[in-house]
Amino acid sequence: MLELPEAVTLTRQMNDVLAGKVIASAKANTSPHKFAFYHGDPVGYAAKFAGQTLGRSRVHGSLIVTKIGTGHELLLGDGGLRVLFHESERTLPKKHQLLLRFTDDTALTVSVSGWGAVWLMTPEERSAHRWAGRDGVAPNTDAFTREFLEQQIATLPEGDKRSIKYFVISDPKVFGVANGYLQDILFHARLHPRRRAAALATDERTLLYGAIRSTIADAIAAGGRITERDLFNQRGRYTPLMYTKTKELPCTICGTPIKKISYLGGSCYLCPTCQPLPEE
Repeated sequence: MLELPEAVTLTRQMNDVLAGKVIASAKANTSPHKFAFYHGDPVGYAAKFAGQTLGRSRVHGSLIVTKIGTGHELLLGDGGLRVLFHESERTLPKKHQLLLRFTDDTALTVSVSGWGAVWLMTPEERSAHRWAGRDGVAPNTDAFTREFLEQQIATLPEGDKRSIKYFVISDPKVFGVANGYLQDILFHARLHPRRRAAALATDERTLLYGAIRSTIADAIAAGGRITERDLFNQRGRYTPLMYTKTKELPCTICGTPIKKISYLGGSCYLCPTCQPLPEE
């Protein structure tokens, strides 16, 4: 699943390798996928892409936004998405949800294995879109300060029962972070995902802020998680402490076996000793 660190990595690589290339042809939805989402009819993508110059890319939360010519933007994101650059026809995948061929005989493919967005929109359509148009403050920016996080928590009504998991990824108050990185963030902050965000003490909020900043910075420096791949099909170098492969392994702090729980539509991995759930 693409989150902020993976989007940052892919965006840098796309700007280094793809910006300025001219699109010779495009194919969308040649391998129909139930959970590959397009904006409008993907049949019309070919005409909109052909002859256009690929502009620079930028990160918008966990989305990659790439300028296409002067009138459109390509938005890529969500879970199970693989974006690959190809210098040879031999490396093209058999199935893909978008294929861009460039005039220099290189190509870009986008493949969806779980679910993913492959949206081609005008800037106005993006701004009006319920999901793509939302905005926030990403934790790798100067605007994401300790005071900013405190202000977001302070907006919660007294007695609000929403959890810290909901606060971080579903609201979202930490733009670009989803369930993958949340596990390590909460472990470093010693917080259970069910803890009420509004009930966090001052020192807990400080720990949360530091965990968010350091976890995302480390992941960006490592090019994303080992479960994800970059533009050149290379795995990231960030190994999560809390994910499916560490279940039942000893906690690196106290040795308690790591447990898996289901909460808010997804799996959470935690140390029951380091991340207790107190009565509130």
